[in-house]
Amino acid sequence: MTLTPIIGLVADRKAVTTGPWIAVQHDAINHSYVAAISEAGGSPILIPSTAVNLANVDRLLDAIDGLLLPGGADLDPELYDQQPHAENDPPLRIRDDLEVALARRAVERGVPVYGVCRGMQILNVALGGTLEQHLGDRLDMTPHRDVVGTFTSHTVRPVAGTRLARAVGTEDLTITSHHHQAVQRLGRGLIASASAPDGVIEAVELAGSRFVLGVQWHPEENLSGGGSGLFDAFIRATVAVAAERSVA
Repeated sequence: MTLTPIIGLVADRKAVTTGPWIAVQHDAINHSYVAAISEAGGSPILIPSTAVNLANVDRLLDAIDGLLLPGGADLDPELYDQQPHAENDPPLRIRDDLEVALARRAVERGVPVYGVCRGMQILNVALGGTLEQHLGDRLDMTPHRDVVGTFTSHTVRPVAGTRLARAVGTEDLTITSHHHQAVQRLGRGLIASASAPDGVIEAVELAGSRFVLGVQWHPEENLSGGGSGLFDAFIRATVAVAAERSVA
């Protein structure tokens, strides 16, 4: 019997208005991530961005079989020794710190990690890399993010022989995009496994790992366009972890 792997996602903190309740703080995540994990065969659980969770990173990793780093607001550039760009979002530092700590320890412990958009940037920074804070300073940003709050679309080219290519193939892939930042210097051990026509790195992975991969786009929003292949590959890796832990 195949075990259902437990997938942890760090929740964002959002001001939500429902009916008469105005701007109430919620620990939440877009349902598209939950649905994509569930469809691929995983069991998602949310991890609130709190100091007590930051103090218990290893215990959290003991409880999950894989870590998904979802999209969201820009990271605090202090984490990679830069000053903030005027176009940046205000950071939620507790979320940044928790996800960086979880990503770093997950990689060290061999727990599968899958980063989406901001999540790819978290993975890169956790491994010592840096970010380009605003693509619009040097190129046409329209393919990557045009109208804030609306996805754009462009192609990426997977690198043959990579984990990404094994999941989605080597043909150009049309993806769903919404970002204004990107990888600048790659983190330790990471390789670029896809790029956009303008040269922006669109996917990274850690060679030799069980599964450490990040994509700059939003596959959870387009499962029929290669997204399901990525989630399926991630969940397969976490199933193996769950099986190993069940006999340990």
